[in-house]
Amino acid sequence: MSPPINTRHLRRLLGVVLAVALASTLTALVRPTPAAAAPGDLILNGTFDNGSTQPWWTRLASTSTTVNAGQLRVRTSATVGKPVWEDLVGHFEFGVTAAQPYRLQFDAAADVSRSLRVSVSRADTPFTSAVDQSVALTPTMRRFTFDFTSPFGDPKAVLLFHLGGQASSTVRFDNVSLSPLAVDPATDPILYWNGVLLRTYQALDLPPTSSSREAAILHAAMHDAAVSVTGVGNPYRVRVPVSYPGTMDNVVAPSLHAAIDRAAYDVLTALYGGQGQSYTQALAGAVALRPSGVNAAEAARGDTVGAAAAAANLQARANDGSGNNTPYQLDVVPGSWRPTNGKAAVSPNWGLVTPFALTSGRQFRPGLPAGVTGGYADLLGEQEYRDQVQEIRDYGGQTSSLRTPEQTQIAFFWANDLGGTYKPPGQLFSHTRIVSEQRQLGILANARLFGLVALALADAAIAAWDAKYQTPIDLWRPVTAIEAMSGPGWQPLSQDRAGVPYTPAFPAYISGHATFAGAWSAVMKRFFGTDAIAFDATTDDPHAQGVVRHMTGFDHAAEENALSRIYLGVHYRFDADAGLATGRSVGAYVYANRLRP
Repeated sequence: MSPPINTRHLRRLLGVVLAVALASTLTALVRPTPAAAAPGDLILNGTFDNGSTQPWWTRLASTSTTVNAGQLRVRTSATVGKPVWEDLVGHFEFGVTAAQPYRLQFDAAADVSRSLRVSVSRADTPFTSAVDQSVALTPTMRRFTFDFTSPFGDPKAVLLFHLGGQASSTVRFDNVSLSPLAVDPATDPILYWNGVLLRTYQALDLPPTSSSREAAILHAAMHDAAVSVTGVGNPYRVRVPVSYPGTMDNVVAPSLHAAIDRAAYDVLTALYGGQGQSYTQALAGAVALRPSGVNAAEAARGDTVGAAAAAANLQARANDGSGNNTPYQLDVVPGSWRPTNGKAAVSPNWGLVTPFALTSGRQFRPGLPAGVTGGYADLLGEQEYRDQVQEIRDYGGQTSSLRTPEQTQIAFFWANDLGGTYKPPGQLFSHTRIVSEQRQLGILANARLFGLVALALADAAIAAWDAKYQTPIDLWRPVTAIEAMSGPGWQPLSQDRAGVPYTPAFPAYISGHATFAGAWSAVMKRFFGTDAIAFDATTDDPHAQGVVRHMTGFDHAAEENALSRIYLGVHYRFDADAGLATGRSVGAYVYANRLRP
């Protein structure tokens, strides 16, 4: 019989098997030093080609291990009626990272048909598994493959083959490997559900105010679900307590994918189910993308965590003022906003909505346009105001001779104002995804990045609408100003799908597009630690189909986004400048105060 394994291994093994009989002796055959693992493989000596059994060990002294013809042969003890972990073959002390995807592979066969349970588990309490599956062995050697995403990080995890509870038999193993997988955006649940959100935007003609709020609830819930499962990072609203119920045979950890999926499904159903949207098929699609190593118990535990994260975030916004439908009262003086395209004011009370991170919607309120301290008459008397009106007349008109072809492209590229598009928040989420995929972010990084972007966009909307409606000047749009100065005839480049001139139905100052863009760029720069990340940006606007614009950095994108509103003829330059500045302040504040790593 081989000498006993060292006491450190003894302590860890007894932990994994939940303190079974201390009198049992752990044994391991002393063999030559095992071969190193292949690059990226966490398992040492998984091929057994050097004739060694190290570092593989057995729990029972009566279980023998040998290497024959490059295979590990295990003669098990008779343990009928005892737990499956009564007889074990295992590999100790390799590290797994929370939310990292892995692939476990092994070849196995037995001289008689029997079952085999395999797990990758914590070595210490709580004794939970990152993967826990059972397979059926036959005399024919077969390859088994399980992909999984670890719900925890552990520098000293353990791979266990559970052989107990059955009659004695000879089991053969070969080609055992455990390797981290490259990030696959197609299976990332954060990216998946953000895509579902953007399709909802396209299906419903939603204003950027409510759509940004709903995105923040969704991404906060998914972030909280991820943080709760992995224990990594700080939640936005709630860290759902994660206990580990189960018998000694089966201590169940929640599935990270299932938790995120359930959080997203519950939030979207609560927010949009009453508007005719169903997410049953989207959930089925998400389930189909889960790693093969997720078992039913883990999925059920993930559902519980995700549901709690969704409920907490929905409840927190139940009385946030977003349902305030008090009608807007027009100021009815020169310079004041009045309906454009026959549409009533959109979201006139949104500046009063409770922010997600800011102390109030007016926390970063800009000064009045052109630096005036009085009212409309003071503004209209300023030369700066007149110069800016002239700039829009020259560059933002439908028949402008000064606007260049590239400026026209920029105008439509960033528009996304029309029903059927993913609107301004959706474009910024789309660009976030482009950069995320380019930088190969994983689930936890995406949960935090998209959470920060969503919170910043939601508060940017509140700050922008505060400036639009809650200040002494609710500024009229350029089409109204130019008509007042020169009579009818001038129309903005902005148009609907039929080519009819179109101006969004809310005051000009400050630009919502610019505020969103500033908040987005501020978060992106801080998250990645630099502005100098180039990417190819896309659009959903019907007047810029297929257009891709190359951005040299986040500020470049934000500034072009803001300027586009001048070329489109729907905003003045001070709308864009003040919007960018306000948005950047919002984004910096959100990043500094929420979802800290």
